[in-house]
Amino acid sequence: MRYGIKSHKSVAIIFCIITLFTLLRQWLYFSWNSMRAMSDFMAGFFLIFGFFKIIDLRGFAAAYKKYNLVAKHLVAYAYAIPFIQIGLGITYLFHLYPLASNMVNFIVMTIGSISVFAKIIKKKVIPCACLGTLFQHPLSLMSLFESALMVVMSTSMVLYHYHH
Repeated sequence: MRYGIKSHKSVAIIFCIITLFTLLRQWLYFSWNSMRAMSDFMAGFFLIFGFFKIIDLRGFAAAYKKYNLVAKHLVAYAYAIPFIQIGLGITYLFHLYPLASNMVNFIVMTIGSISVFAKIIKKKVIPCACLGTLFQHPLSLMSLFESALMVVMSTSMVLYHYHH
């Protein structure tokens, strides 16, 4: 399977849509709040990425277990991830259970980040399952950035929660 710059185009477009969604939500609140903006961004991220995974759940699980350290040994985890992400998206969208949501996000996305990093340093070229099987692009630094961004945001929100 050949990949090129165009293979990342879908992810870049989705990130732009999520960013626009976040900015519009902040505009509707009539003020900028970084914690609320991160929550809105993560809502869009998890809802979109989770739904793309569900389109071909079996294909997603097969691709995901090729690189995720937990899914490799526990296939049920690969099948659960899209639903976990959609659940996180809903909790972020409606600002429900912020501490629990951020802790689950931190755990899931840290596992994802470590898994992606492990494949990247081994220079393994395999398909990324972040958008399910609908879009084909390689596991790359962009994949690592997606996961790490969620880890950083969830960590920021947990720390904010403990300080306020």
